[in-house]
Amino acid sequence: MLKAISIIIITSAILILSALWQHSSSQLNYLARNMEWSWSWLYYEPFSNGIQTARTDDTKQLLFRRVDKNNKIATYVDVTYTNTFEVAVIHEKNCQPKSIMSATVKLNHRTINNVEFVCEDNGQSYLFRTTAKKLSKFKIETAEFSSSEDFSNWPIKELKKDQFVQQHSNFFKNKGNEDVYEWSRD
Repeated sequence: MLKAISIIIITSAILILSALWQHSSSQLNYLARNMEWSWSWLYYEPFSNGIQTARTDDTKQLLFRRVDKNNKIATYVDVTYTNTFEVAVIHEKNCQPKSIMSATVKLNHRTINNVEFVCEDNGQSYLFRTTAKKLSKFKIETAEFSSSEDFSNWPIKELKKDQFVQQHSNFFKNKGNEDVYEWSRD
């Protein structure tokens, strides 16, 4: 009897871990944009849509994103070279390149009607981008979907911190920080 219970427990654990790995892997590879995404472990939510992190290949710029596979959306946040936040939303859908999907955006406490969600050149997704000095809340609505983010639940201050470290990389390298990337976005 004890052996049967042990087998059931072990089998259940293997099935749960397998399902978790499959979900995690599919989230990390969704709309990856030629970047290698990993989980921001402090913001990881098993079987959910946790925060992911990556660096661009060319400039090593830090980016965060959250994936919503149910709505076929990925929301990306980075910092521009002028030190403002950039939010990019990609909606996976076959489309005619350069065609427009109308949307309404609420950014922080401001509503912007009739923004343009533009079909990318690959004809496989729509893209919307906007910038802001501060981020608190974001919502985008189209006739097909609605997506919102509460950036108080994201580690967005880390983006500006990382940019500061890159801009002053020699100082931080001299202090013994090994994982410092030099600023290369001028």
